[in-house]
Amino acid sequence: MSELMCVFDIGTTGARTIIFDINGKEIIRAYEEYPVVKQPVGISEQDPAIWWNAIKKTCNYVSQKVNVNDIVGISAAFLRQTMTFLDDKGIPLHPALTWMDEREESSAKDWVDEEGAFRRAMPKILWMKKNKSEIFDKVSKIAFVDTYIMNKLCENLVTDPTNGYWGILNLQTLKWDVNLAEAYEVPLDLWPDLRFPGEVLGELTSDSAKELGLPNNIPVIMGSGDQQCAALGLGVLETGQAKITMGTGTFVDYVVDKPIIPAGDIPIFSIPTPIKGKWNLEGSMPGTGTAMKWFKDNFSQLQIKESLEKQINVYDMLANEAANVRPGSEGLLFLPLYMYRKGAIHGLGWNHTRAHMIRAIMESAALSAQMYLQMLEAMGGAKVSEVKADGGAMNSQLWAQILADITSKKILIPEVKDGAAMGAAILGFYGIKKYESFEKAVNNMVRFTDVKEPIKQNVKIYKKLNRIFMPPLLELYEKKRITKDL
Repeated sequence: MSELMCVFDIGTTGARTIIFDINGKEIIRAYEEYPVVKQPVGISEQDPAIWWNAIKKTCNYVSQKVNVNDIVGISAAFLRQTMTFLDDKGIPLHPALTWMDEREESSAKDWVDEEGAFRRAMPKILWMKKNKSEIFDKVSKIAFVDTYIMNKLCENLVTDPTNGYWGILNLQTLKWDVNLAEAYEVPLDLWPDLRFPGEVLGELTSDSAKELGLPNNIPVIMGSGDQQCAALGLGVLETGQAKITMGTGTFVDYVVDKPIIPAGDIPIFSIPTPIKGKWNLEGSMPGTGTAMKWFKDNFSQLQIKESLEKQINVYDMLANEAANVRPGSEGLLFLPLYMYRKGAIHGLGWNHTRAHMIRAIMESAALSAQMYLQMLEAMGGAKVSEVKADGGAMNSQLWAQILADITSKKILIPEVKDGAAMGAAILGFYGIKKYESFEKAVNNMVRFTDVKEPIKQNVKIYKKLNRIFMPPLLELYEKKRITKDL
């Protein structure tokens, strides 16, 4: 009998179900993109039902490709900083406000100095309380994405510290902070129970089993926030190790032994990891991968048509174009900040082509990673000689090489490039005691199949580009959006 773990990876734009065996081999996967709903500028809401519907559809597909009686557990990785509000029956009272939603109650920021960290979920919660009080008064539980999904699976209203961090988690005790609950006037009883990644929460209910195409009573194991799952799934466990995820956005995580709060208004966070006593210093640049999708959707209709006719990946076609451009894109610089609608193009000249723009977008993701990696190394106190990297961008040999050249680091690329899903699988097998430690699970399940070494002449070029990239990016980040009132 095989021992399989069913993993749900719930992201910003879609969800997937992946089946892993106990050795970390991916058996089958399915992905479902969420329906796109046009929303006003600054508003980003999702009906939580779309998360569950995507899981149902993908799980029913993969369940037909394996012996479901071999599935020994269910675990998951979740997008973070996304809040919904449940009534006493667990039904959402309002669409979830995603991490991209810009509505906020500014008074949440007044507590940054008091608590030592800005909790990104609180402005959204306080906005709901102030502007939709008739709904907020009916709230039985404030729910993160994991709260909603785990309640569906095994009727437990829970979250974990990697998600709870964005709310009122006490950074010392990893419990809900009574003082913060009072300060924000959001009572403790509105928050879900805190459980740790890798804990068995219960068993899959019969109703959910029918919806998912799975047997009853499969153990459900507490998962984690996607980036902390990705760090685990890449084997980034020890102090001073780092990982880079280049997917929808670019995320850099560096392991430290205690929370470290950056000086000034730098968007770097100290987030607890599934490994007790370890923290991730994390910096992120949202939308770097989304920028490539934007370019593909709006300026690559002929390439899309050709890719469908020839049954080849359109992103491989775009990368092949970019490969003909020299490092540095001949002075063309793309500043992402896509989520904030502040993205900018610098140095555009008549010599630039489609290929230059594609390469500039690729370089912007790696330049963002390098910017944060430098900051995190300085905060953590030690440089890293190698970085483990995952995400869709690592399917591109060119993009992976650009990352090595810009960071001037050896880049290790895993067999399974969905580190978040692999991390959730590790949590699952650990939770049901198939592995006695995370280290043993990682050693058996995680394999690196490609290495990119930095090319010296390219490193020299990118060092100059990095000095040009950082100042305007940070300046643009601080400025108000030009289109704010248009």
